[in-house]
Amino acid sequence: MNNNRSSRHENKEKKVNRLYNLLIAVVAVLIVFVGGTMILGNKDKSDNQAETTQNNPQTNDQKKDKTAKKDDDSSKDDQATDDQATDDQSSEDDQSSEDDQATDEESNDSDSQAEVEKNPEPGVAERKVDPSWDSVGTSQDAPAATYKKGSTDWNEMLKAVGEGSGISPSNMTVWRLGNNGGVGKAVATVSPKGNSSTKYRVQIEWVDGEGWKPAVVDKLQ
Repeated sequence: MNNNRSSRHENKEKKVNRLYNLLIAVVAVLIVFVGGTMILGNKDKSDNQAETTQNNPQTNDQKKDKTAKKDDDSSKDDQATDDQATDDQSSEDDQSSEDDQATDEESNDSDSQAEVEKNPEPGVAERKVDPSWDSVGTSQDAPAATYKKGSTDWNEMLKAVGEGSGISPSNMTVWRLGNNGGVGKAVATVSPKGNSSTKYRVQIEWVDGEGWKPAVVDKLQ
């Protein structure tokens, strides 16, 4: 009795083992099949893509043409920008040249109005009278005629002397400043600081409401 049970139990285990082995074999076959299908599919796709590229060389040519055209357009844009910059710079240079020329012409006009006389008298190398000289302005109703150094009248007279001689009062050595024949007339002898060999004699006149202005400038020998 026990032998029969043992025999049936062994037969049952053998059947189960065979079933397991069969399932394992089926799974292995499916894995091989699916793997082979994927490999073959990728290979076919790669071959088809290569064949498409080979059969359509025009695509590559079109890409090259588009790239070349893009580079050419970019080069043209850069050239146009450079040309525009060159034209703008040329316009600025022309305008600057015209402005300089206008300034020179104005300066020449001013110089042409001035009357310059060489050696008008002994000791005078050059005498200049310029209608463009203007009054320097004033805070006085009339000139003080005291010729006091540091006074308002003194400082205003030096401004007029500087206007005629071209020497700033702050850089001016005053050798003489005094009356020149009337309350509204004065004369000064000055030179640049540190250059006593260059002297100017400047005659100035008073203009009511406007202050002192240069009248005659002599460059002394």
